[in-house]
Amino acid sequence: MKKIALTMFALLTTTGFVFAGGMGCSGYKQEILADKTNQEILITSNDLQLIKIIDQMGNTRFSVKNPDGTFQAENLSRLRLRLDFPDLENQIDTESTAKS
Repeated sequence: MKKIALTMFALLTTTGFVFAGGMGCSGYKQEILADKTNQEILITSNDLQLIKIIDQMGNTRFSVKNPDGTFQAENLSRLRLRLDFPDLENQIDTESTAKS
């Protein structure tokens, strides 16, 4: 009976190591570390603020903030911003061409 219990324990432990090791970091959500000094309010439209954030690795992310101070969406890529908030994303292009 002890032999069966030890065999099952070894089998389950080995299986756990195989699955945990095989996933790598891709299975976990990476936390985006943003420097608070690299935030810029780009647009205020329809009672929403679009905030541009540049993280420590130089990646640009966007957050959408409600007038009451809560975030409607955080750490969006440009593509995700285009899908979720197309009107705000279009205004970015409009303002950047107007500044040029």
